[in-house]
Amino acid sequence: MPRAPNPRARFGQRPLTPAHAGIRISLLAAAFLLAAASTASADGPALTTINPDSAYPEGPTVVDGVLYYAEMGNDRVMRFDGEINAPVWKRKRCGPTTVAPFDGGLAVLCHREEIVAVIGADGSEIGIIDRDRDGRHFANPNAGTSDRKGGVYFSSSGSFSPSDRATGAILHLDAAGTLTRAAEGIHYANGVAVSPDGGTLFASEHLGRRVLAFDIAADGTLSGRRTFVALDDLVGADPARSWEVGPDGLNIDRDGNLIIAEYGAGRLLIVDRNGTLVATIAVPERYVTASAFDAEETRLFITAPASLMDPSRGAVYETPWPLAGAGP
Repeated sequence: MPRAPNPRARFGQRPLTPAHAGIRISLLAAAFLLAAASTASADGPALTTINPDSAYPEGPTVVDGVLYYAEMGNDRVMRFDGEINAPVWKRKRCGPTTVAPFDGGLAVLCHREEIVAVIGADGSEIGIIDRDRDGRHFANPNAGTSDRKGGVYFSSSGSFSPSDRATGAILHLDAAGTLTRAAEGIHYANGVAVSPDGGTLFASEHLGRRVLAFDIAADGTLSGRRTFVALDDLVGADPARSWEVGPDGLNIDRDGNLIIAEYGAGRLLIVDRNGTLVATIAVPERYVTASAFDAEETRLFITAPASLMDPSRGAVYETPWPLAGAGP
């Protein structure tokens, strides 16, 4: 039956809810000191560990100089201010996989609960979204990115099985709070990134081992679906490669270089705007999920779970951006 209107329900289809009164997180009590260890990488620059004990970290973003990232295994969002890692928001059974800037706050994708939680930078809960403007739920929201207009594009992955149908989708949450389904039929939709000029959306088709590209119209709709790059063309085909290895989170710099986290392979693949492989960054953990830049694009933050099955282990790193100042 129809839900009663809510004066703050511009976020769509479920009335906004206040912050949970029971969630009181002491940053000082929960914080732990920065790990100063550096890891020499066989490919690319050295990694500095900023959180050596992170429970399946994913989906980082930097807002106002602060790094936010999801800990799926702990049902919480973390913040790192350059000195301390501390929890800023927690929701039981959420299973967060991405934190993305949204309309002055943050959008948290709850992969397990299949909702988007809109929170403030201080962890206050502003609203919950659980369906699109047509009343349809979205399965397994996974990765998100700013649309460069105050809104967010995010993936609804579908089933993570190579034998299942391609049910993944891309959704667009505009700055006014309207959620629209923008693309469908993707075999496990994963990472998303918007080109510097705002004209192209890149999306990982994880189980297809390729990155797709779409044209973005002025109203945010997508068209012109095509393959931007196939990972086997970059690193070679391998019949022995396990089925779960594929493109996860995407990130893009101001020159149009696209960073692809190859989940299961322990590396970031960096391709230029033509899809040519120009650099690789190796990560100790095989199941690297995503990356994010600092504001100056001189440092890169990387989230890296340690196991496919164990959600309690992983690490967060930072490293110099090897293409800083290189130009297009």
